[in-house]
Amino acid sequence: MKVVKYSVAIILLISIISCQKVQTEKLIGSWKMKDLVNTTGKNIEDKTTFTKDSLLIFELISNGKTIDKEVANYSLKNNIITVKFKNQNPYDFKVLKLNNSEMELLNLKEKRAYRYVK
Repeated sequence: MKVVKYSVAIILLISIISCQKVQTEKLIGSWKMKDLVNTTGKNIEDKTTFTKDSLLIFELISNGKTIDKEVANYSLKNNIITVKFKNQNPYDFKVLKLNNSEMELLNLKEKRAYRYVK
């Protein structure tokens, strides 16, 4: 009976780890916020890039030129992305949707959802 319990636990753990890996792989790459609210009056777009080495690069781009760029560390655990910018408290985002072309994140503190496309 113990062997069955351990076998089930190992299979469950492997399933969880492999699901986590698939999500991380889908997260990697550059994303553009689908509903960016632009209050500057300039032609602005954003680009958020997740790298394999747990870096998040956030850029604001105007007329093809980067006007602001910040780099943070991120981690993904249990469908929560934790983003830590230098000298700031971490931000937690719950992954509501993540596939090869769309991502939806919920800012847990603000209770506000953000939609992205690749």
